[in-house]
Amino acid sequence: MSYNRRTLAPDSPCALLAALFMFASAAIRTAFYIINGFPLSDAWQMCVHYLLPVLCCAIMGVMLLSRKTSLIPTIAPIMLGVAFFALKTFDFADDWIFSKTVHCVFCCILYAVFGLVYALTVTGVLNTRLILMLLCGLPLLFHVFVEDIFITPPTGFVEFLPELSVLLIMLSIFVEAWGMRRGRIYS
Repeated sequence: MSYNRRTLAPDSPCALLAALFMFASAAIRTAFYIINGFPLSDAWQMCVHYLLPVLCCAIMGVMLLSRKTSLIPTIAPIMLGVAFFALKTFDFADDWIFSKTVHCVFCCILYAVFGLVYALTVTGVLNTRLILMLLCGLPLLFHVFVEDIFITPPTGFVEFLPELSVLLIMLSIFVEAWGMRRGRIYS
């Protein structure tokens, strides 16, 4: 038994709230595609923008509620989420303008660092969860107060649903990181 790894009891308020946000994110993304129609003719769109994030959210939500205390199994759905966010950035680089390419590369590096920090935090290699909380909280604040208001404000409620889904994923992981404790793992 290790005291270095991070734990989160499945009945803790943070685990329940994080799971609720994950399930809400999957439901909102599904509602968006029900309203707009599923892109069955575009496999990339269907897999990257629908299946991958919904699968990530559903698995993570179930894991947060059903495991004993160990957060190590949650690394797998987090990596699915990292893959979703990284693959989604390729849509930014449609015409390969330098600034869009730099944005794509920067985002992919940021997501890879986030996945690594999550894995290191959960396994206890990093002694603090502050780095993980900053990597969740700062992009969330940037999205809400800069990107969604000034850079690309939503044109309507339905068009905002995918962004709301992303915000709920970030909020969920922040709440999970906030609730993590160092403790004994009981498999």
